[in-house]
Amino acid sequence: MRLTIKRLSQVATIAAAIIASSGSVLATGQSLFAMLGEAAFNLRAALSEVEQVRRKITEAQVVAIGERVVTQALRNQLN
Repeated sequence: MRLTIKRLSQVATIAAAIIASSGSVLATGQSLFAMLGEAAFNLRAALSEVEQVRRKITEAQVVAIGERVVTQALRNQLN
């Protein structure tokens, strides 16, 4: 089974959250499932933000390319 780098980083992040939270679970009195749920929610929120930024960058590139094409077409018409 091949793991992509994105999937591998997600697994590593979740594993780190589990290890880091194991000590704080005892200190806060929260259940392990509550801590894991919170870690998963935070991870999903971060990944969602990354996806939104990626979409905005792609949209900006499309707009820039479109403007270049229009500019080039206008130059060709003038010549």
